[in-house]
Amino acid sequence: MSCLLSKLCSIKSTVQLRKLSVPANTLLARRTFNRPNNNLKRFQSQSNSLLGPSLFCLSVCTGSIMLASVIQYERLRVSVKQINAFEFYRNSIIRKNENLISKLKSNLNKLEPSEKVFGTILLLNAIVFLAWQVPQWQHIMIKYFMTDALARKIPVSSLLLSAFSHSSPVHFCFNMYALHTFCRGVIQPWGEMGPEEFTAMYISGCVVSSLVSIIFRRSFKFQGNSLGASGAILSVVGYFSLSHPDQKLGIIFLPNIQFDAIHALFGIISLDIMGLLLKWQMFDHAAHLGGTLFGMFWYKYMSTYIWGNRRYIVNNWIKLKQIIQNK
Repeated sequence: MSCLLSKLCSIKSTVQLRKLSVPANTLLARRTFNRPNNNLKRFQSQSNSLLGPSLFCLSVCTGSIMLASVIQYERLRVSVKQINAFEFYRNSIIRKNENLISKLKSNLNKLEPSEKVFGTILLLNAIVFLAWQVPQWQHIMIKYFMTDALARKIPVSSLLLSAFSHSSPVHFCFNMYALHTFCRGVIQPWGEMGPEEFTAMYISGCVVSSLVSIIFRRSFKFQGNSLGASGAILSVVGYFSLSHPDQKLGIIFLPNIQFDAIHALFGIISLDIMGLLLKWQMFDHAAHLGGTLFGMFWYKYMSTYIWGNRRYIVNNWIKLKQIIQNK
């Protein structure tokens, strides 16, 4: 599989003022973001507590795993349900009288699980991208669909929403192309993950990468706003590279150059570590590295010890349904 591994496909960059119709004092231009932060008084006057973002990150990770476990159980339970002769005959009559919506639903059901998951994520990102183009909404987008590590009070929802946020078409297209390329390799039938597990990992990767970015930028007092899906996408890349270490990958603009996935993974990690040590600020290297390491962690431990033991979640869900039905 020829895959995109250019860092351009995984940008989690700051937003430039010239692309947004907002007051100049609301956001920092990229040239300001790339300079050392001299506004120390602003940072010292703000709350340094990361309790809220940390608890939100933990809650989203836990909740996504629990919800994905229940959804997978219900999907499998319905799929193995026996259909009697009357229901089969009734369903066949309905199929003959399908309207346009039914046909679209039927075609949607024929898609591979990876295509369904990617289509949903693409739609959500596209809606947010279009929202960025509305000048009247940009104060809302800046507050909730970007992360500002030095904000007086960080809206915890921005840890998740910023990972579905792109303000430029190039940023949006590269990230979505990269996501489509790699999610096909990890979701069944080509990969090992079910769509529910992938969704839980992706959403968890969103908040984990955002939290790592906030912690790093607060530690070094870096000003600037961050957004983009690259942290979550790199969690998929990290998982893919460990599950398919010998898979040949390529760069979109250099198709003749190929390398093993595991070597590409080491290259990405090395580049992000170098970016952190040298304090490069064109990309959000902390979010990149956090997402990549989280994907590796999911493959090594979460997939086996947490997701692999989800029967406890399912058993409690079954007991809860029985209690509700008996009332």
